[in-house]
Amino acid sequence: MSIKFQKLKLSIGQKIKFDEVIIQLHNLGYERVEHLNNFGQFLVTGGLIKIYSAAVINPVIVDFFGNQIEKIYSYNLATNTRIDNLQMIDIPNNIIEIDGNLIRYGDLVVHVNHGIGIYRGKILKKINQKIKEFIAIEYLNGDYLYLPLNIIDKITKYLGVSRRVPRLSRLGSIVWEKTKKKVEASIWALAKELLEVYAKREIIKRKRYHIDWDWDQKLRATFEHFETPDQERTITEIYSDLEHGIPMDRLLVGDVGFGKTEVAVRAAAQVISNGAQVAILAPTTILSRQHLVTIAERLKDFPVKVAELSRFVSQEKQKGIIEDLSLGKIDLIVGTHRLLKQDICFRNLGLLVIDEEQRFGVKDKERLKGLKNDVDVLSLSATPIPRTLFIALSGIRQISIIKTPPAGRISIQTHVEKYQVERAKEYISRELKRGGQVYFLHNDIKTIEAKAKEFERYFPKAVVAIAHGQMPEEKLATTMAEFAAGGIDILFCSTIIENGLDIPTVNTLITEDADNFGLSQLYQIRGRIGRGKNQAFAYFTFKKNLVGNAYKRLQILVEKTDLGSGFDIAYSDLEIRGGGNILGRQQHGNMEELGLILYTKLLNQAVERLKHS
Repeated sequence: MSIKFQKLKLSIGQKIKFDEVIIQLHNLGYERVEHLNNFGQFLVTGGLIKIYSAAVINPVIVDFFGNQIEKIYSYNLATNTRIDNLQMIDIPNNIIEIDGNLIRYGDLVVHVNHGIGIYRGKILKKINQKIKEFIAIEYLNGDYLYLPLNIIDKITKYLGVSRRVPRLSRLGSIVWEKTKKKVEASIWALAKELLEVYAKREIIKRKRYHIDWDWDQKLRATFEHFETPDQERTITEIYSDLEHGIPMDRLLVGDVGFGKTEVAVRAAAQVISNGAQVAILAPTTILSRQHLVTIAERLKDFPVKVAELSRFVSQEKQKGIIEDLSLGKIDLIVGTHRLLKQDICFRNLGLLVIDEEQRFGVKDKERLKGLKNDVDVLSLSATPIPRTLFIALSGIRQISIIKTPPAGRISIQTHVEKYQVERAKEYISRELKRGGQVYFLHNDIKTIEAKAKEFERYFPKAVVAIAHGQMPEEKLATTMAEFAAGGIDILFCSTIIENGLDIPTVNTLITEDADNFGLSQLYQIRGRIGRGKNQAFAYFTFKKNLVGNAYKRLQILVEKTDLGSGFDIAYSDLEIRGGGNILGRQQHGNMEELGLILYTKLLNQAVERLKHS
């Protein structure tokens, strides 16, 4: 648990733009209202800003003359009369952070003993002649609970698993305690069930793999980057899994470009050195081809045969690859859903790597795992889907997180704005002038050609091309290869680039109708740029006025530009669209009653108690 304490300092005579103060109050978690009546609110009228913060017992008025503060004074909220003239005022942050989740004024929270309420900010109260700071939570019928700062770990943010707004709890009622006990009993039963599955997996044995440190050193020596601390830790964890003798089922979470593929290569090399085969499953032909190129290059000095199965491979070649795979002549196969067909047979599959695992259904993954019950599984994901995230956090599944960006990487500057062709031309022109390339995401295949021709007229000297999933495979492969080689300046594309090539010279992304996409998808698309050392720019544009969840999605992308935000994005995605039916219908209602975070906490506790009982 931690609380952020940034402040806005205002003083008489200070020169600051009136609108800037309003923006900063928003950023500090204050709610703009028409009628001021509670801590954590502010009101704008004429040249005055009225602020009710936890800094003082009474609200204050900041009186502007132009862009300069002329007066600051406190006043009585009931009588609207002036109390004290002030020289300055500190406005504290009204946002709290608990368990890594930011809680803003008006957010729903859950107190473990009192139930669901609304966070109403920090307030000051006089207790035994001393002024102390509390957290205010509003419950049903306008009742309030004031929680001292030293015990706010009793509350969690309420994340629903549907879009239904939960009913507030009534303070002092036994209903919440009854509800919690009922859910805790259900959680206990679920924890037992999950641990039985876990125990069955623990019973399965496979030969212990021997780590070939000569191969490891050779791969390290040819890696063009320095391993980040997170990569080092993850490689160590996976090596330990391989040596253990119990099949691995590890989820590796890390932003696009943070080195998940290199970790997978290290794991694959060790499994192959022990005489087993490796399969790498990718969701798109483009990503499959990228992996083939990357992995073949990394393993070119090793006695390893690498092949690919996807639409980019002719039917005739596929037949030969499938036969060699069954005979054990291929050590590592990279492929798309083609690897899931019934005609695929391995001689000795040892490791399955699933890239962007959220793109595959449970049946897809079980098809490959079902080939052998002792197959090690390494799942890679930049933005884990709710079910994956939930299981990983529940203590049932192994999880590794890479949050450290590679050296020299810069956060992508993200802008959300209404689409204007002149602005788009300006952004493209700036990128081309510095010798870079541009992704222009136009997801309507019917009009993408017309859009590309429009910009060909604006930039007659630039090479413009099109890429989308309905193109012939050979044409798509040729286009993407040419773009990767720098032969194309502006690529008009569909969401096929979501899992696309890593090209360090592509550092401007323009996305049309960004409000039509999901949050995780937009985050993945943004990850296509900023792979080099140049500053990258992402422009998410919209044509109609944004409301509701569409606005929230785009606003989160603006806020979460830090490198390594993928895990946080998954939580935000959960918050906006709900968790869905994560563990079946029976548990859905239970999660709805407590909120996902408290439910997960209680499940974790139950699992740990059962493990040690």
